[in-house]
Amino acid sequence: MSEEDNDFMKPLITGGLIGAALGALLSKNKDEGAIIGALLGATFSATLKANEEAQKTHVPFYVEEGGKLFRVEADGSKTFIRTIEKPTVRFPDQFKLE
Repeated sequence: MSEEDNDFMKPLITGGLIGAALGALLSKNKDEGAIIGALLGATFSATLKANEEAQKTHVPFYVEEGGKLFRVEADGSKTFIRTIEKPTVRFPDQFKLE
């Protein structure tokens, strides 16, 4: 494993372990909570790492803030693009993972 791969994996492992502990605390079913927490922690960590790497490319990206779409330049400046309608899809409050 290269140094770059190692740097990428460390936060994923840490995020997964911390997420597992938090998930176990928040869930009635400890095993299910640990699994969900681990996935959430690893996902969060991977998202942060991907965002950091993307910003290094100096390619503009798009963000949504308060129903408005903005283009963000490498220097951090924002340009308003358009207003975005809120989604109409409703997800159930509870669901069962199988």
